Amino acid sequence: MPESHSSVELPVFDISKPISPSCLSSLSLACNEWGFFHIINHGVSKDVYRKLHSLSTSIFSLPYDSKIKLGPSSLVKTYTPHFIASPFFESLRVSGPDFFASAQSSTAILPDHPNPDEFR
Repeated sequence: MPESHSSVELPVFDISKPISPSCLSSLSLACNEWGFFHIINHGVSKDVYRKLHSLSTSIFSLPYDSKIKLGPSSLVKTYTPHFIASPFFESLRVSGPDFFASAQSSTAILPDHPNPDEFR
């Protein structure tokens, strides 16, 4: 159930509580209105969050020529340059059903990157 939902505040979902039909409806509304939402009580440790933040900072700090090896014209197609995603943001996609294998196929192309095994 969202803790708050308004035109001023980002929708917040506590996933430690059972999911109800109204929660799913609110989640759908958040996705349609905002395009994203905040999840709390997810069980991801602060240590894993710090590692992930450090890893993503190092990846997005790589030179453009390195990142574009994962871009739209590559076989992997996991990197979306900022001019395609938006004028301000760039992104990396990781696909299921095997998210680790997807991330590993991307990181294998990037030189001097942290080892993704630590997130297994």
